[in-house]
Amino acid sequence: MTPAAKRTAVVHLMKAYEMSERRACSVIGADRSSVRYRSLRPDDDALRVRMRELAAERRRFGYRRLHVLLRREGLVRNPKRTQRLYREEGLTVRKRRGRKRAVGTRAPILTLAAPPPVGSPITTSAVRIPRSVTQHQRPMPPNSPQWAIDGALPRRGGDRPLLRRRSRANFTAGLRL
Repeated sequence: MTPAAKRTAVVHLMKAYEMSERRACSVIGADRSSVRYRSLRPDDDALRVRMRELAAERRRFGYRRLHVLLRREGLVRNPKRTQRLYREEGLTVRKRRGRKRAVGTRAPILTLAAPPPVGSPITTSAVRIPRSVTQHQRPMPPNSPQWAIDGALPRRGGDRPLLRRRSRANFTAGLRL
């Protein structure tokens, strides 16, 4: 039981049962000096009101930043007092709101059911056109096929192939599985 609760219990016993202070304190188990104690703390009403106003204006400010603003106004000197009042008022730092997103329905992206016939102009933006140069390749001459239609490798001259094709059997032969 807190001293404040003991104080109110002693006052209740004294009024309801017409007990003396000494007897009520012995029943409750409170010291008489703590029952007679009167707080010397100044009234914080103006500070609480101003703190609530600042917290409403600056939702993302915690008690430390509010303390700086209140100190500039000359209302407080002690940060622990600001923290205590901030907690007692039930103030908290508000979370950031999420990013606003577009509202409403969007049109679906058009895709082709089948690839367009060779030579036809492509008018849709949904089809990706491959580039002839990527960041890891040298530019290919415009009409040189990388693979021949029959599957044979194009030749550089003589019998040396332009590209060496690696089959899965050759690739996994050196690995222990």
